[in-house]
Amino acid sequence: MNYFTTLNKYIPTLLFTAVFFLLSLHTQAQQSQSGTIKGQVMTEDGKKVLYGTVSLNGKYSVKLDKDGWYVFDKLTSKTNTVTASIMGLASQTKTVTLNTGEEIILDFTLTADAESLNEVFIVGNKYKITSKKNSEYVSRLPIKNLENSQVYSVVDKELIKEQMALTVEESFRNVPGAAPAKTGAGMPSFFSRGFQTSENFRNGMATYLRTGVDLAAVERVETYKGPSSTLFGAQMTSFGGIVNYITKRPYDHFGGEIGYTMGSWDLSRVTLDINTPVKDAEGLFVRLNVARQTENTFQDQGNSATLLIAPSITYQVSDRLKFTLNADFQSTQGIAPGGWMISPKLGVNSFNHLNLDYRTSLNDNSLVSKQASTSILLEAEYKISDQWTSQSRYAYGGGTYDDLYIFDFIWQNTSSVDRNLRTFTDEKDVRKNFQQNFTGDFKIGNFRNRLVVGFDYLSSFRSTRYDGLGYAGKVFEPANLDNLGKTPVIRIENVESILAKLDTGQNQTKESTYSVYASDVFNVTDQLLVMASLRVDRYIGDGTTNTKSRATAGNYNQTAFSPKFGLVYQILEDKLSVFGNYMNGFKNIGTKEQPDKTISVFKPQEAAQLEGGVKLDFSDKINATVSYYQIDVTNSLRNEVTPQGTFVIQDGTQKSKGVEIEVIGRPFSGFNYVASYGYNDNELTKSTASAPGKRAAGTPKNVVNLWASYTIVKGKAQGLGMGIGNSYVSDAFIDNTNTFTLSSYNLLDATLFYNRPKYRIGIKANNILDRQYWVSDGYYARPQKPSNFMINFTYKF
Repeated sequence: MNYFTTLNKYIPTLLFTAVFFLLSLHTQAQQSQSGTIKGQVMTEDGKKVLYGTVSLNGKYSVKLDKDGWYVFDKLTSKTNTVTASIMGLASQTKTVTLNTGEEIILDFTLTADAESLNEVFIVGNKYKITSKKNSEYVSRLPIKNLENSQVYSVVDKELIKEQMALTVEESFRNVPGAAPAKTGAGMPSFFSRGFQTSENFRNGMATYLRTGVDLAAVERVETYKGPSSTLFGAQMTSFGGIVNYITKRPYDHFGGEIGYTMGSWDLSRVTLDINTPVKDAEGLFVRLNVARQTENTFQDQGNSATLLIAPSITYQVSDRLKFTLNADFQSTQGIAPGGWMISPKLGVNSFNHLNLDYRTSLNDNSLVSKQASTSILLEAEYKISDQWTSQSRYAYGGGTYDDLYIFDFIWQNTSSVDRNLRTFTDEKDVRKNFQQNFTGDFKIGNFRNRLVVGFDYLSSFRSTRYDGLGYAGKVFEPANLDNLGKTPVIRIENVESILAKLDTGQNQTKESTYSVYASDVFNVTDQLLVMASLRVDRYIGDGTTNTKSRATAGNYNQTAFSPKFGLVYQILEDKLSVFGNYMNGFKNIGTKEQPDKTISVFKPQEAAQLEGGVKLDFSDKINATVSYYQIDVTNSLRNEVTPQGTFVIQDGTQKSKGVEIEVIGRPFSGFNYVASYGYNDNELTKSTASAPGKRAAGTPKNVVNLWASYTIVKGKAQGLGMGIGNSYVSDAFIDNTNTFTLSSYNLLDATLFYNRPKYRIGIKANNILDRQYWVSDGYYARPQKPSNFMINFTYKF
């Protein structure tokens, strides 16, 4: 019985047990001690504050009732600290002395009017544009966006909910210059600055996904632009940028929500988010997120079923020490979409000219793939002093294919398609990442320094059994598009009978990296900041061993250095800054046996980025970034044909340059927008004979994204709103010779919603113009969903 089937069998029991456990913890949290503190929370214009929270001694929290009152009773502590807080507003803290049996009335007045609070409750924390832009992960330092010389984007949970996005790649439509893509196995992928990335960081640590990422467990999605090896290493970084998704963490009061979504092609989705403090264990908070989804495809074959279980625990031991444990277990069962390729002899330059209906698939529903991903993070934070903090983190990322069947459909001519099948009949992948950071915020003389010094250990193991059916010679009959009814269906029984005759061993690959790094942001003045960073990587590749032949190949060791420099000058402090950076990225490249039987050991491929621009931050009205970049890639591999054979030469180069603009605004109450534009010009300056001067495959030249929404924040209709968005991606090529074009596409989406403190109703129409479009991962292309809709109801508690 496979992992997915086992989880499916026990889903009802698991959910019931988890919910019962969390509710029982919440019930325990209601049992108390002796003495009472109570009071009412009001706005400065005399209105009652509803749905806020009040915490006691930083460990216990209660929600305000319908009249704005809170109560802590049976208290025994003599000195108590009480904090009233509302999402998006500054909190207030008061300290009182409580004697045995005494009752104290402690009221709070928040510095906001009723209309502002309505906007926070109804619209959400998009109200606080500036704070949402800050990130603790991008530089691993406590610096603000305007102090950071690197460009990055943040997609927060309010925007995710408003757009009714379900997967990480949907969130990429809010990222400047990012064109969403998808790998054959379904992992999130996107193009940025002329390069493609399919690796994803989770809470700043390495993962090993073999599924997509369900946004039910995600608080925000951050994308960091440019080659970022200095702080994130080589094994998982792309020269165009990286993705870091931040998971939901426990908070200090009971709450949660349960939701149901239905939609086109039998979409059915249930989500649960429940959180509670554990009062008998001071400072212990527990949260659980669950999502279960089934959906058919828009084509005549295909379906998927996904499951997410994501528990998280935080234990605030003291004001100096905190432990965090969070995990997510994701599984997918269904039909992997085929990848479309073209023969050089095809003779047409677009899928629009091919003889196959957009909704017709050459797949079969018997070829069920089963995939799973496991991510676990254990973290300890210790405040050594007022200036120094220690952070110790261990992450486990694992992925499996119980079976994975991916068709490569290769167009030989307009009426015939080869059907080759990539089969991963079992695979296990594991990444283990340990990281130790020491972060300081101190002065040397009158000069402020914010410094991180860290050690990073990353090990990877992959065990896979792979067969490519149809590449060494025809295995399956090509599809005849002029008479599909006569084309034989390829079923799982056909595939299993072929695989049973093969004698394929597993390939097992091991590698590890030891790294040290340091990064310092130095205040020359209050307005002028300089960043200097350096990383040293020691890569140890144990090579790949085949369990049948027992032969090992590709083992090598390598050391690489990655510097980073940045300069920021705040023309208007905390409002307007200009910045520049130099960033370095590198990738370790394996060994290669040449035609003359010699073994070539290659240097790391390197990318150097120069970038400059402007950042603007005017309170919560507007936040903007404009930048120009140029990335030069060296030490790329290319093929060179000689009389002795085709040799692999390491002198390939590539150049990528462009402009990115992002504007996030809230010009008036209830109205929010996110707009971005990315222009990229990239060129393979030295490559194979047919590629020099050409664009890299899959990379669009222009990407435009816009999302705007308005919500009524006062009156009888408060909470009613709508959003509308448009994404434009220009033409891209599916091949490095630039002969076959993926046509540009324009996606228009809209939502209508009614958001109240206790519930939310949302309706979403996607691809309203019913565009037929394809996305590529730089090698394959896949057709995407035509016009479709979703309806969601969420109850909050």
